[in-house]
Amino acid sequence: MEIERNRWVRRLLVVQPVLAWPMSFVLWSGGDGLGLAAAVILLWASAAICIAGIVVPMRNHQTPRC
Repeated sequence: MEIERNRWVRRLLVVQPVLAWPMSFVLWSGGDGLGLAAAVILLWASAAICIAGIVVPMRNHQTPRC
């Protein structure tokens, strides 16, 4: 699989959520509307980065079609 070959993808898929999710929890628990909005944007960005970290290397991998 392409993910095992790319170290940056593995690091992105592991380190990014470990940093983003606790930060969003702290923002969310702050209680104000701006912190809640920032937490939601951070979680959406985290999900988008995780999906891109899986899909982009698969698209870049050239496989011959039968």
